[in-house]
Amino acid sequence: MNHLEITLIALALAVDAIVYAFSYGLVLRQGRTWAAFWLALTVGAFQAGMPLLGYWGGEALRSVVSTWAPWLALCVFLCLGGSIIYNAWKGDAEDENASATALGLCGLLVVGLATSIDALAVGACMALGNIGGPQLQLGLAVSIIGSITFIGALASFHSAKLLHHLPTRWLETAAGLLLMALGLASL
Repeated sequence: MNHLEITLIALALAVDAIVYAFSYGLVLRQGRTWAAFWLALTVGAFQAGMPLLGYWGGEALRSVVSTWAPWLALCVFLCLGGSIIYNAWKGDAEDENASATALGLCGLLVVGLATSIDALAVGACMALGNIGGPQLQLGLAVSIIGSITFIGALASFHSAKLLHHLPTRWLETAAGLLLMALGLASL
């Protein structure tokens, strides 16, 4: 596997994390610097680690992951998106000072897992197709995958701030619908 192939795989795997980071960046208004860093670090680490697990798991893991991954991602993203939309519209009047809170450790882990399930399947495919090659190349591949995800998530989170002049309720609705669409796309 050459560097271009690894980079293209990394970009494809990073899409879920980038969309989530953008959606989260739309609704989070306070504590953005650390929240963005921890989110990007978590999704980057999961995207780097899951191909390793998939690579080591091989055929057995691939069959389980390929069967359930789209459904698990759908459930997680529908719940997250629905929760954001519900919270946006549950009040009578829109509070422009209201803001989503930073994710805790449990929330970060759930997002990291949900956005990296496809990376697990990629790792299993690498093992089955003997694509990873020597350990050095596998290490390089997971480093590139994790780095691209980290940078993409950080950039998309901060780029969402450009839309903060829009009403909060509509931003949160858009973020929730984005996440729900991401879940549907996983099918």
